[in-house]
Amino acid sequence: MSKKILWLRVVHSLVALYFLGCLLYLWYVAITKQVNDGLFVISVISLAVEGFLVFALNNGNCPLIHIQRRINDDIPFFELFLPRRLAKATIPIAAGLTLVVVVVILLRFVVDA
Repeated sequence: MSKKILWLRVVHSLVALYFLGCLLYLWYVAITKQVNDGLFVISVISLAVEGFLVFALNNGNCPLIHIQRRINDDIPFFELFLPRRLAKATIPIAAGLTLVVVVVILLRFVVDA
């Protein structure tokens, strides 16, 4: 494996962990109703930008796929540690979980108010 591929995989892992952390934080807020306004805003904006702008503009693909192809990395990121079928479903599942948690937060904070 080349150094470029290794570095891209490290960067991709960090980016994926960041967005997973944002999603997990929203679920924490939904379950506990404890909110840090700054973290909440950062999480919502990050997930919105990632999901609706970045992935939507790339037809559901991660924008890093373009770099990956340029450096001849043939293995899609999630297929490094998930079976192909589950790897392909990862983004739609994450998008669904994000939409569900937003609805749960709205219900918990708006309806309960």
